Amino acid sequence: MMSIIVGICGFAWSLWFLIFHGGAKFQGFWEPSAAVLLGIAPIAVILMSHSFIDFFAGLRTLLSLAFLNQKKEINQISNQLSTMSSAVRNEGIGVLAKYKPHLANQLFKEGVTLILSSFTSDEIRHNLTAKINGKQTQFSHAVNLFESLGKLCPGMGLLGTIIGLVQMLSNMSDPSKLGPSMAIALLTTLYGLILGTVVYQPISEKIAIYAEKTLQLDLMILEGVLLLKEKKSQAHLRDVLNTYSHENTKPGRTQGVAREGGQQSDSPPRSRVS
Repeated sequence: MMSIIVGICGFAWSLWFLIFHGGAKFQGFWEPSAAVLLGIAPIAVILMSHSFIDFFAGLRTLLSLAFLNQKKEINQISNQLSTMSSAVRNEGIGVLAKYKPHLANQLFKEGVTLILSSFTSDEIRHNLTAKINGKQTQFSHAVNLFESLGKLCPGMGLLGTIIGLVQMLSNMSDPSKLGPSMAIALLTTLYGLILGTVVYQPISEKIAIYAEKTLQLDLMILEGVLLLKEKKSQAHLRDVLNTYSHENTKPGRTQGVAREGGQQSDSPPRSRVS
């Protein structure tokens, strides 16, 4: 409820600021009131339909992309799985306790913990699949958030255009006010198109692509953990990991998360990311 109130207040204030302060500091392609409208109004409208938790979760997802190197992480996990597979074959499952503190990937660490806790393969698959689905749901929310912002910005720009035209028509007797009013009408549309098509839409696509690659990485970890549990050979594990590594370079070819019993789902978590 609080996010709705904040959203309504933010939208109303940005609209008020444009109407009563628009054109006052117009300079070339810079119009502060138009920037305020396009910077605040779309986010305010989003807050009317999203909670603060969803909104900030989307921002955290965006910020996390700047500090991650998926290719490096894939290679690191592949090497760790290969090394751990050889150790398990030679020394037994208990040797995984030595490697667990050095695992940076949380899903991988949780999978190893389940192995050390004597969970069955089906139980491990069920637990890790639930975590993978939860992560994909978070990505889906982030994609929807920025997609919605991208769609809202041109509409907010059109709203500013209408306000600018109304102000221009109401001041036809004062030529000095026609230029600033026309600037509002044009620049709000310009700002809306730039934010929607050049900023928010590419961000949503970036997160969607990252979500698909993350799904492939998580599926690789899931299969790797199950192979460790079953004490499969290092050669067999490398063949499986190579398959996932190659698929990770093709974000459009995402496999489903395996269900309990070894069958794959026909509706992978990726489908939640549109």
